[in-house]
Amino acid sequence: MDKTVGLLKIHYFGNIILLAVVFLLVVFSIIPLFIDREIVNVTAERYAIMITIIAIPVSLKFFASRLKKIGRPQEITAASKKYKSAFFLRLYAISVVTLINILLFGISRNMNFFWFTVVLFIVFLFCKPSYNELESLTEVADEQSIAVVPEEQSIIEAPEGQSQPEEIEEQ
Repeated sequence: MDKTVGLLKIHYFGNIILLAVVFLLVVFSIIPLFIDREIVNVTAERYAIMITIIAIPVSLKFFASRLKKIGRPQEITAASKKYKSAFFLRLYAISVVTLINILLFGISRNMNFFWFTVVLFIVFLFCKPSYNELESLTEVADEQSIAVVPEEQSIIEAPEGQSQPEEIEEQ
């Protein structure tokens, strides 16, 4: 499992570093995508914003739901394979959306794309690979968490110095 988490961290940090370098090169116009600013069609801008807004929660929720659907306990190899598959799908879905926003910012210099790119870099903080998540796929749930809580007794204690009220008999 350490090997799997190590591989995922390499993909995670490599991806973020690559996107950050491209973003900084575009922001400081070191890589001029177009010499003159191009106006992005309003419709294209709206669709790009809508795709970004939809892609963030969908990719995060899809990853969580895929992990919940995996039966427990799993063998280490099967759990690693399923976790890697879900992780890569989430990471690269957000990466594609980030790259699209970087390119649209480079083309149009529209600040909407700049700020969405910043937000997407913050979203990457929620995508870090977790050894604990992977480990939870291979373990059986603790018996304590499954244990049934005994029924509560409905006894009302009277304050000190007072006697208990008599029970009312049903007629």
